Amino acid sequence: MQIARRHIVVILDRPAHAGNIGATARAMGNMGLSRLRLVNPRQFPHEDAVQFATGYTEVLDQAEIFPDLASAVADLNFLVATSNRPRGQRHTVCTPRQLAQELPTILAWPGTEVGLLFGTERTGLETIDLERADRICNIPTQGGTGSLNLGQAVLVVLYEIMLGLAEGETFAFDPVREGERANALEMERFFDHLREVLLAIGFLRSEQNRHIMGSIRALFHRAALDRREVSILRGILNEVTAFRQRQG
Repeated sequence: MQIARRHIVVILDRPAHAGNIGATARAMGNMGLSRLRLVNPRQFPHEDAVQFATGYTEVLDQAEIFPDLASAVADLNFLVATSNRPRGQRHTVCTPRQLAQELPTILAWPGTEVGLLFGTERTGLETIDLERADRICNIPTQGGTGSLNLGQAVLVVLYEIMLGLAEGETFAFDPVREGERANALEMERFFDHLREVLLAIGFLRSEQNRHIMGSIRALFHRAALDRREVSILRGILNEVTAFRQRQG
C-alpha cells in the first residue's frame, strides 16, 4: 500500500501557531506522508515551524497555501474531518483505528484523493466545515475535555493510518525477518548438549535432572530460538567444556 499514501493529504485549517505546523510536518514525515496543505496560516513561513519539523523540513518546503478551505479541498474525493464534538453529528463518526481499517477500501477506488482535515487550535472545525466531510474522526480520550494539541491529534490519526496501510517499520524483534527457527532435532541436540555440560560442572544431579531440565527446556522453547542462536549457545557450551578441561 505504499502508493496509497501519495493520495492522502493533510490539511490544517487556519493554524495559529507555527510550532504546530512544524510538529505536523514531523508527524507526517515519521508516518510516511508528505502532502501538507495550509489554509490561511497565521505564522508561515516561520522559524518555529522549521524547528519543530526536525528532520522533515522538506514537508514544509512542499506545503501548499490556500486562502480558504473550499479551495483547499476542491480537488479531493473523500474528506475526513477531525472533531471532538461528542453529539449532534449527522455524519458517520469513527475513531482513527476504524478510519485506518476503512481507508484501504476507499483508496482502492481509482482516482481517489483523501483529505485529513484538522481545525484551528482554539476552536477546532466549525459546523460548516464539518458538513463538507464524508467522515468525522474522533480521537477517544478519558476524562477532561477530550481536546488534544493539534500536533498530537495529527500524530495519533496518522499513526493509526500507517498501521492500517501496513507500512510501519519497527526496531522490535520480528521473527518473520529473522533467521529460520531451529527445528525439533536441533533443539533436542542442544538440550542433550546442555544437560551433558550441566552434569559435568555439577549444576545438575541425577535425582534433580528431570524437574530442572524440564524447566530449562520450557525456558528455551519460550525463547523460540532460531538456528543461529542455537549455534551460538552450543558454541558457549563447547567453550565451557574446553575451559574446564584446561583447568584440569
